[in-house]
Amino acid sequence: MTVTHEPWLVALSLIMAFQGSYVGLGLAVQVRMSTEPRRRLLLAGAALTLALAIWSMHFVGMLAARLPVLTDFLVLPTLLSFLVCVLVVGIGVFAASNRQLTPVRLGIAAFVMGAGICTMHYLGMYALHLSLSMSHDTAYVLA
Repeated sequence: MTVTHEPWLVALSLIMAFQGSYVGLGLAVQVRMSTEPRRRLLLAGAALTLALAIWSMHFVGMLAARLPVLTDFLVLPTLLSFLVCVLVVGIGVFAASNRQLTPVRLGIAAFVMGAGICTMHYLGMYALHLSLSMSHDTAYVLA
């Protein structure tokens, strides 16, 4: 199966990732030094902005792929993939900005975020389930 990509959508995907990361990380670095209630607003803003950057970059990247078959996305798994992304990015930003960042805390936050982004990917692929027949090798997924 030959897959091509729309160059302008690939470029848009990268621009969204760069811009969202710039804004989200700018908010995230302010969380540690701020006090309540501003701290909660910065944490929520950083999590939402970074999640939007990650998720929209992947989603627009998927839209850029020109597959030789008709594709469509199921709404619920697509929205659920975004919700998972917001949740794990929020956990990551919270762990990095709350108290002293130890190697154990950083490792746990990285694992949770990695597992969450992996879950986001597979939920996004599941959203294509009706239009494409896919199978995944469990060993490769776990690796």
